[in-house]
Amino acid sequence: MEIEKTLGLWLQAPRASVYSVAFSSDGQTLFSGGADRTVLVWKILGAKPLHFLRGHTDWVYCVAISPDGQTIVSGSLDKTIKVWNTNNGKELRTLKGHLDTVCSVAISPDGQTIVSGSKDTTVKVWNLRTGQEIYTFNDCSDWVYSVAIHSDNQTIISGCADGTIQVGKLGKIVGHSGTVTSVALSPDGRTIVSGSIDETIRAWDFETGQELYAIAAHPGGVTSVAISPDGRTIVSSGNDKLVKAWDFKTGKKLQTYKGHVEAILSVAISPDGRLIASGSRNDVIKIWAMPEHTSSLPALRIPVLK
Repeated sequence: MEIEKTLGLWLQAPRASVYSVAFSSDGQTLFSGGADRTVLVWKILGAKPLHFLRGHTDWVYCVAISPDGQTIVSGSLDKTIKVWNTNNGKELRTLKGHLDTVCSVAISPDGQTIVSGSKDTTVKVWNLRTGQEIYTFNDCSDWVYSVAIHSDNQTIISGCADGTIQVGKLGKIVGHSGTVTSVALSPDGRTIVSGSIDETIRAWDFETGQELYAIAAHPGGVTSVAISPDGRTIVSSGNDKLVKAWDFKTGKKLQTYKGHVEAILSVAISPDGRLIASGSRNDVIKIWAMPEHTSSLPALRIPVLK
């Protein structure tokens, strides 16, 4: 099933590709990072951003929100990580240590640590409250494009440009034939889902690293993957300008969302599992309904920010 517009809701960032999107813990606010060097804080039902978080000196590649919703973390082409107060948009601290672009950031479920992946081939672990660097991993032989943290608050999963996935003590998972652009963990912590430039989405057993299935997903490459809070649906984006939803257990395609006119760089699912946000290269963020909520959500008409 293809849908051109599900909610009629789209937001235009100020002349900047949208590299990352993330929902707040209550699902009412959206955060985005882009080529305008800012983190934007959007009230989903509002007409304009609440805050423009300025401080990075180059493109913002990634954003993450703490479990309590009080802190935003962003990573940039300027090699730094910044920590912001969600409520007032003030910068709390800057984390320096990476020698190249910070491609991905994640916050542990207990809200204590930040994990970052960089083009310097390292993964770093930081104390969220103090900004102190705790540890550096050098497991990837190439750029680290994506990181995630298991619900045990200790195991780090990273997707690398060499086509491998690194999983804590388990080590290297091999299967993709191109850069791993995105990794995500199922809510129960038992499955890793990865997306790659090789055009596939793959699911892996967290304990053994065994491949469970592979999906031929997006011609031109998969750019981002996310798993719904109930663990039933995978959402992905690609260079083919499409967002797609897949059945988590079987890998069967549930829905295709059409409407973007440029490559989609990031997707996120709201904590209540009802909405999808997608950010694209042509400065546009779109909001869609998850497959099971397509008919139950009313259309939202939001003025476009110019």
